Amino acid sequence: MATRRALSRIASPVAIAVAVAVLALVWRPWRTESPKRPAPLTAPIAAGTSAANIPLSASQTRVLVRWVARSTGTLTALHLRIQADGATCRQSGKTEYGAGDGGSWAVTTDPVLADGRPDQRTALASQEFRPCNGPAAIVDVRQGIVRLPMNIDVVKGTEYATVIRNTDPDPSLNYTSPNFLFTGTGLVGANARNERSSDASDAYYGLDPRELVGYSLDDGRTWALPGGPYGTPPGNPNFLPTYLQEYSDGRITGQPYYYAPPPSTATPTMVFRAEPRSWTVRALGAYVSRPSRGTLTLTVDGRRRARVAVAGAGMLRKPIDPVTIPIGKTVKVSSEGLAIQDVVADSAWGHLMRLDSDSAPWRLEGAVNFSHAAPVYPLPRPPS
Repeated sequence: MATRRALSRIASPVAIAVAVAVLALVWRPWRTESPKRPAPLTAPIAAGTSAANIPLSASQTRVLVRWVARSTGTLTALHLRIQADGATCRQSGKTEYGAGDGGSWAVTTDPVLADGRPDQRTALASQEFRPCNGPAAIVDVRQGIVRLPMNIDVVKGTEYATVIRNTDPDPSLNYTSPNFLFTGTGLVGANARNERSSDASDAYYGLDPRELVGYSLDDGRTWALPGGPYGTPPGNPNFLPTYLQEYSDGRITGQPYYYAPPPSTATPTMVFRAEPRSWTVRALGAYVSRPSRGTLTLTVDGRRRARVAVAGAGMLRKPIDPVTIPIGKTVKVSSEGLAIQDVVADSAWGHLMRLDSDSAPWRLEGAVNFSHAAPVYPLPRPPS
């Protein structure tokens, strides 16, 4: 018994020392969780200078829309835009958007490879139709809309590629065109390159950084990602994806804006709806179509919280001291003195996105047409 007591007296300090050392090494609760990275400063609203089409007038031409699922669930349909002016089914005095009988669209939606190309070995969904006499449930060339049935299960944050080609025997005489939002001076940031990370901090256009319009002239063997047939300067990416995602639960979301009217130096104010959770504004941004100088102002429930001076052209951002937006508070961002070029959604898409309702995610204050929006915004975009 005495021996045991002696051993315990000797062992106890050793045991305590070992325990303390182990705890010092492993019990560091403040190291078990990495600090949460701020959300990339992605804009909520697209920006551009016009609309532009890509004619499907050659047998080996392929146009790709790489998009990222905004929800997890069953994607009922993907909505795209079409231009058919010049074809027999759309005679409005314009030409070169379409010709002849409009040709035939063959469309596949595919997984995306690690390098960003479509994996065309196995299509997740496919359709073929003639735009000028296709089913009304799929295409309306007068409205300029295409609703591609999908009925595929998608995962939020996963990339998909929708590829369009013209299978008409004489595509140079019979064709129509996919149509997109366009920026004449070229895109900037993540959507102007083949970005492979969803966390890229320089996504400016209301899109996931990986989303783009792609182009192939050799039957999809090689791709320009992003790319298109023209632009200024030549070869510069100019096309922005324009789409809606329609889910089986009734949710419709996406990037609905597909053209832009002339710039104005009026004072637009964008109103962003109250959110059911708090969020933080760390910068203010705007798309300025020509060199100008002015201010951007943030207000929360009518109280001014930040004002910054900005100057230049293109996509402008200015950091502010972080402003936390409490639950249920309405945010407004106003521009003054800047050449702002609105973007416009088709009225059908505007209704689908509920831009005409009190539940609209944003609206242009005082605008008669609910489908107009001004590219002035809080950064990062409000939570969706």
